[in-house]
Amino acid sequence: MRNRFLPEYKYLKWLGAVLIAVLFVPSQVYAGSTTSITSKPLENFESGNTALSEQEQDLRINNPGSIVKRLEEDAVKKDYFFQFPGISGALKPWYDMKADLDEKYGFKFGISYAAIYNKASDNFGPEDDAASSDLDISGTWVFHGRETDSPTMLGFDFFWRDTLGTDIPPQRLFTQFGALYSTAAPYGEEDPCVGEFWIQQKFKNVFGFRVGQIFPITAYDFFPFKNFRTDFIDFNQVTNNAIPLPGNGFGAFVMYRPASRIMLRLGAHDANANVQKSGFDTYDGELFSIFELGFDTGLLPRKPGGPPQGHFHVSLWHQDEREDAGIEDGWGIAGSAVQRFGRFTPFVRYGYADGGKNGPAPVRHMANVGLVIDEIFGQANDRIGIGCTWSDPADRALDDQSMIDAYYRVQVTPEIQVGPTFQVIFDPVRNPDEDTIFIGGIRARIAL
Repeated sequence: MRNRFLPEYKYLKWLGAVLIAVLFVPSQVYAGSTTSITSKPLENFESGNTALSEQEQDLRINNPGSIVKRLEEDAVKKDYFFQFPGISGALKPWYDMKADLDEKYGFKFGISYAAIYNKASDNFGPEDDAASSDLDISGTWVFHGRETDSPTMLGFDFFWRDTLGTDIPPQRLFTQFGALYSTAAPYGEEDPCVGEFWIQQKFKNVFGFRVGQIFPITAYDFFPFKNFRTDFIDFNQVTNNAIPLPGNGFGAFVMYRPASRIMLRLGAHDANANVQKSGFDTYDGELFSIFELGFDTGLLPRKPGGPPQGHFHVSLWHQDEREDAGIEDGWGIAGSAVQRFGRFTPFVRYGYADGGKNGPAPVRHMANVGLVIDEIFGQANDRIGIGCTWSDPADRALDDQSMIDAYYRVQVTPEIQVGPTFQVIFDPVRNPDEDTIFIGGIRARIAL
């Protein structure tokens, strides 16, 4: 189907096709030049030294939920309720080894295991509950330019997801009560596989790129609470219904910071990516391309090396027709605004996707608002979040659907988080006999 509404968007397809070829040109320009603009080592950018200027802050290539951010967050010392006797002593050699590898070689890694159980209040299918686990082994290696603002990093992620004593995973539970999209999208079934394997390069904290096996959901559409292991779990919160981001697969992006509070990113990815297959087996010239503009509001001081306290974000995307999958080409636009005020972080998001029933996205319009509150009961790591989403399906035969996704998490021990999840679906689009469906759940995570 020919795109009638935005023919000029073809330039993104061209850019995507040549993106990988030109990615390494800047590396030749900057080769041998790894000194900082300010002649200060990169470690200062991560140290929390608030005396640094905005321009000296690290170029944040990694979004929440990414390998790098998960490793950073798991390494932070946390408030907790108690520790099992003897565990701290038993784990000390493990943490000492990790610290030694990081200090000597710039190698960081972590192991985490998350599990979730969901049960629906009603269903027309045979199943009304589902449970699943997620095992992750992730790491990064800064093998060049460690103490400069032009480091080279290798990243990898191995994962395995499977059901836990139920016939279906939580990812598919929505099919049993007729919702528009998954209420626990990431918790599915995947054989052990390499989810990510990429290389990234920064240049003077102004320009950077990444290429390889990438998980686009953690690269685009900035949203601080999209880590499904610790925050929201429904499909729209973890990703964005109005952006058909591909799964783990071959792709690349470049990022540029023309000013200290402005970010530009351009990426191209295999539209048919399948984490269980090599990119050479799935890529046939059909691309997903995206351009993004991000702006730090600056309303609150930004911690050096950390994400912005407030952020405006706009994404413009295009996807080629996926002929074998029977999905037409399409384009869309999405925007979001997030601002932290002390313990409170409100957010608002919107997305539009061009296309109908066979288009690349399941919705034409999506609107999402919510609030996240930290330190509910005085613990620095406990958090409650609630998000409300309205969706206008791309299939015009379906009515609108609204949903609430809420969670609470608490740090029980230094390694273990636990908390309930709760969701309400109003007028599930494929279940006209029900006005409301409730889904309750419990989630736990261990990070080492």
